[in-house]
Amino acid sequence: MKRLLIAVGLLVLSSSAGLAEDMTGAELTALLGGGKTVMLGGPGEGYKGQLTLSADGTGKGNATTDKGDKISLSGKWRIKGDKFCRTWKGMDKKEVCETWQKDGPTKAVIMVDGKKLGVNHW
Repeated sequence: MKRLLIAVGLLVLSSSAGLAEDMTGAELTALLGGGKTVMLGGPGEGYKGQLTLSADGTGKGNATTDKGDKISLSGKWRIKGDKFCRTWKGMDKKEVCETWQKDGPTKAVIMVDGKKLGVNHW
C-alpha cells in the first residue's frame, strides 16, 4: 500500500510539473514593455531566429527554417489583456494574439487558438 501511495504521489508531481502557466498581461508587460530581444524557436522547433521588440511597440527580426528559408519579421506589437498581439508585415496581414505559457524562467511556449506556434527564449 505504501508503494502505491508513493507511486501515485510521484505521478501527481510529475504531471503537475509539466503544466505550463499562461503569462499574465502584467508579466508580459514587465518582460517586454521596456524592450527585449527574444530568441525564436531552436532545436526541434523547425526554425530559429531573433526578434527585437522595442518599447515603442515596434518589432523587427528574422528567422530561418530548418530547410533554409528566410523569414523577415517587422511590424507592431502590444499587450492586450493577457496576450501578446502582433501585426507583422508580409506574414499574417492581420493582428495575431498569442498566449505565452511559462516553461521555465527564460522560456515560453507560444500558443495561438490552442495550438502550439513555437517557443521563445530571452
